[in-house]
Amino acid sequence: MNKADTADRAPDKIDWTVVNANDAQRRQRVSEMLARGEIRTAEDYYHAAMIYQHGEKPKDFQLAHAFAVIASRLEPGQPAPKWLIAASWDRYLMWKKLPQWYGTQYQVSKDGVRSLYPVDPNAVTDADRAALHVPSLAEAMADAQPKPAN
Repeated sequence: MNKADTADRAPDKIDWTVVNANDAQRRQRVSEMLARGEIRTAEDYYHAAMIYQHGEKPKDFQLAHAFAVIASRLEPGQPAPKWLIAASWDRYLMWKKLPQWYGTQYQVSKDGVRSLYPVDPNAVTDADRAALHVPSLAEAMADAQPKPAN
């Protein structure tokens, strides 16, 4: 499922109608697997978190966040779940129309220009970001200099 999720987002021209339908099916399958007790390992929880990170509503991002926390607790040495803890929290805040904390989320204007979604610079420190394998706010802002979206 994780490979299909990644593959859906790889083409230069993405058909979001198709991707959104596929995402919904993947979230349903993850829910069914969870109900059957088939999600057990850190890797399982990480992949479940990534599937829900590509959700459509705040509840999806809350689940992504919870799954990422579980994955990180099961395998504390793995950086990817830590990053996803930050990214899922930022995405949740973004969908609530609040500034993000960590600087992981970007937006694309109607003109196709990619920029960093607004960040609350006082919510967390760069040390907090580093602990979750997220670049410093200065690095995120530098990376977010408006550029044409692909």
